[in-house]
Amino acid sequence: MRATVKREEALRLLKIEHEAVGALINALTDEEMTRRDTIQHGLYYDQECSFKDLLAHLICYEQYTVEAVGEWRQGREHWAIAAVKDPRQGREIHYGGIAERAHLSLAEQLEEYRRVSAELERAIAAMSEAEWRGAAPYAGAKGTDLGGMIEGIMVLPPRPMYRHLPVHVPDAASYIRSLR
Repeated sequence: MRATVKREEALRLLKIEHEAVGALINALTDEEMTRRDTIQHGLYYDQECSFKDLLAHLICYEQYTVEAVGEWRQGREHWAIAAVKDPRQGREIHYGGIAERAHLSLAEQLEEYRRVSAELERAIAAMSEAEWRGAAPYAGAKGTDLGGMIEGIMVLPPRPMYRHLPVHVPDAASYIRSLR
């Protein structure tokens, strides 16, 4: 897969995503963020996620992307690249990101979100356009460039480009009203 946007555009959209998540974090109380079954979009039928759970889910994909960039630079393919394309493994990633962080306090989860999102922005900002368009350094990735690999993890349909939040919270104002 080749990148469908330039590195600068990916970074711009990712910053919009992070600002939108940050605005929700600032608007919600701790109780609202941890209240069960408030996320109504983009989940499996049996999920009853809180905003805190949604953060865990968002962190998961961004963390895997950061790891995948590191693996790329070492000439290796990160396991998530193939896993996100497989329906069973994709479901496991979806649930796993939430389960792996369930033990964290809200404060710890918020800190992890801020750390991982900043790390991903720094990683993309540090790349040149040539690196973004550089071919995969491992076998079996014919036609894949670094930006395309990142999109393969971050921008799975039905997600808009570098915007994961709108899949789960399409209208932040409506979401906040629903909690109050």
